[in-house]
Amino acid sequence: MKVSIVSFSNPLIAYQMDFIVGICDAQPLEEERERLLAMQTPFVSQDVEQRIDPSLHLSGAKCVIVIGKGYDPSPVRNLSSLGYGVDYHVTVTGILKEIAESLDCRSTIMVDSGPLAERAFAVKAGLGFWGKNGMVISPVFGTFFNIGLLIVDIDLPPTLPEHSQACPADCRRCIDACPTGAIRQYSVNPALCISYVTQKRGKISGAEAAIIGDQLYGCDICQRCCPMNKMQQQPEDLCEEEILKLLSMDPEHFKKRFGHTAMAWRGLSHLKRNAKIVLQNKYLSGKKRG
Repeated sequence: MKVSIVSFSNPLIAYQMDFIVGICDAQPLEEERERLLAMQTPFVSQDVEQRIDPSLHLSGAKCVIVIGKGYDPSPVRNLSSLGYGVDYHVTVTGILKEIAESLDCRSTIMVDSGPLAERAFAVKAGLGFWGKNGMVISPVFGTFFNIGLLIVDIDLPPTLPEHSQACPADCRRCIDACPTGAIRQYSVNPALCISYVTQKRGKISGAEAAIIGDQLYGCDICQRCCPMNKMQQQPEDLCEEEILKLLSMDPEHFKKRFGHTAMAWRGLSHLKRNAKIVLQNKYLSGKKRG
């Protein structure tokens, strides 16, 4: 199916290619300034102006086209969705390239590859609303979708959500389910977030190893418990035997099994490091029980 911008008579358009799209103006997200300053999120620019102002990434920017590409939850509890399915950097970038080619304008693509605060722009474009775990909740996909941005220098009509929605004030499922207490109201402490720590480069401290627990890479706990996500099946654990096999995995086998996933960007040595930590934690846990 050829991708193009069509009439946005509906606030959200779900395509056969399993993505949603919205449009917002390219004005700076001034309301996000203080929140972003307070979060100090890893893996992104700490220059807040770069994160809130599209015009710093495309001169004459007028609109931001935001897409959300749905994905299936991982069937394995301790290996998150980053380790399954085709790398969203590839799929989402491909969709945005096709949209850009259908427009007569200058544009810039960002898919987890630029400073802009993707989730904040997704909310502004009407793709969803903020969840208490800091993720965007879509009426179509829940939290299980990846975000991509296309900054353009032409005017397009903005989209708005069909109904005003918000995370239920009395819901604390993600906050209570997080085993490390990383989730606050509408934000996450990266130093305590399992997903962030498993993706961190370099050496891991004893405290960080304890945070990782038995998670090999990433973490979907706060998504799986969200009532907005309709979970079809309960995930299984990657057994100890399979984790041991990771320690002897060679680059060729790693590429064959994980090369198509978003996890591959950290590499085999990173996965082996986490596997060792998981096995050590399991051993220490067994000693305590004994």
